[in-house]
Amino acid sequence: MPQLTKLKIEAYSDMACTQSVGKSIYAMINPASFSKSYMTDYKSSEEMNKSKDTKTFKSSAARFELSLVIDGTGVIPFPDGIRSVDDYIDKLSDVVSRYDGNLHHRHYLKIIWGDVLVTGVSEGLTINYKLFDSGGATLRAEAKLRLAETKDFLTKNKEAGKNSPDLTHILTVRAGDTLPLMAYRIYGNSSFYIEVARFNNLNSVHAIRPGDQLYFPPLKKI
Repeated sequence: MPQLTKLKIEAYSDMACTQSVGKSIYAMINPASFSKSYMTDYKSSEEMNKSKDTKTFKSSAARFELSLVIDGTGVIPFPDGIRSVDDYIDKLSDVVSRYDGNLHHRHYLKIIWGDVLVTGVSEGLTINYKLFDSGGATLRAEAKLRLAETKDFLTKNKEAGKNSPDLTHILTVRAGDTLPLMAYRIYGNSSFYIEVARFNNLNSVHAIRPGDQLYFPPLKKI
């Protein structure tokens, strides 16, 4: 009889999910289902304040959602090192939602479950408390996790069959570098530093240090 594979969530420091931060957690019960949604932003020339009759479609990152049941009734054993539902919730939150001051952003996540492999950044973690004992301790809860799917540029280009170095730039921050300066090197326009910060999930444009690797998306030069 084949062994049951439990869903696993792993945390990484880089978008390509190659540098583990040593944090992970297994699902107590595999989800019955999950959802993945794709959205397209549509804007007309009128909305963009342009005189020319144009229409713009822009695909946004896919959204991945799943629910995990956390059971403390004793029917299912807790993973090693976890003694209660609240312990499990704390560890799950630490893996998927905790801001890392050394990285200056939340962890990138990899969800592995059989043939399912999703990488992304948490957009939210909601806990619904379902069952309690006579003393008020939580016996069962449901965790709903929402991710914005991410793929590093090398993976995107490989999937698209495009290997031109002009499509992607990955730079290592050097001493004295600033985001505006690095944006100017790539695009010839320092004003794109805001888009670069947003794409790399930086909470501040100053949140870079020597040795960090930054991804520069293919933006139009001016």
